[in-house]
Amino acid sequence: MTAVPNSQREAVLALGATRWEMIRIGVLRNSRIGIVGAIMLGLGRALGETMAVTMVIGQSSRHQQITFAPANTLASVIRWRVLRSHYDIYLSALIEIGLALFLVTIVVNAIARLMVWAVTRRRSDAGALI
Repeated sequence: MTAVPNSQREAVLALGATRWEMIRIGVLRNSRIGIVGAIMLGLGRALGETMAVTMVIGQSSRHQQITFAPANTLASVIRWRVLRSHYDIYLSALIEIGLALFLVTIVVNAIARLMVWAVTRRRSDAGALI
């Protein structure tokens, strides 16, 4: 949002907009692509992170229905169980967990691309009307 030029902000204020309207119209509208990209980048990094998330939510192999109880992420299950999997059924389960993690990542990336495409298309359509 700091990349929006001051001339753009001053132009919106010169047209009689209030400070909040300047932020909403002049700054947020022009920095929408960067905000969406930052959110998707953070979400993608959080999905693939193993150790930091494991340390934050606690390592627990018991399935609990309590919201704030220790739990596991998909990546941490793969990381902790791969060394202890001596049977083929465990290896198959870990491969399926990896596939689920891969599919979730693909879906998140596809949604991010669609959102950025929609924002850039609206911006190019608006520029064609001017």
